[in-house]
Amino acid sequence: MAVHEDMIVRLLMRQRVQLLSYIDAIVRDDHMAEDVFQDVCALAVTKRDEIESEAHLMKWIRQAARYRASYAMRKRFNQPMLFDGALLDDLDALWAEHDQKPTEAITEALRSCLAKLSPYARQLVNLRYARGLSGTTLAEAVGRQLNTVYVALTRIHRNLGQCIRKTLEHDA
Repeated sequence: MAVHEDMIVRLLMRQRVQLLSYIDAIVRDDHMAEDVFQDVCALAVTKRDEIESEAHLMKWIRQAARYRASYAMRKRFNQPMLFDGALLDDLDALWAEHDQKPTEAITEALRSCLAKLSPYARQLVNLRYARGLSGTTLAEAVGRQLNTVYVALTRIHRNLGQCIRKTLEHDA
């Protein structure tokens, strides 16, 4: 039985940080990682009839992210991947193990860290992720240049990641 679109959206939002981290580990560029993530999200919705369950969906998304990230690197740099297939297989195994860990603590840390953002940063996060505005539309909505918004989102992602890690280390 195929998965429903709402299941895909919920899983992607719940696993967003982990998936972006996985993609970024391959492409080593925040903007490219975000682009690949968005491609994978769209592809998952398009291919939902081929996906049988939530467990299958997570594996499918991780594999699609790996292939899309590899393709993006080849396309952008016109050269072979920095990591070979064996290393990516090892990385996949580690991420699969990581996927089994409960996400409640991470979610609570994210909520706490989001509350610490400036009003402008919270507005950007809300417009980008809650309302789903694209980069260009988001820049127009806040009256800023596209590059300025991308830089701000990159800083927000980095700061949220650092805050979440510190919160989880403190709580451990």
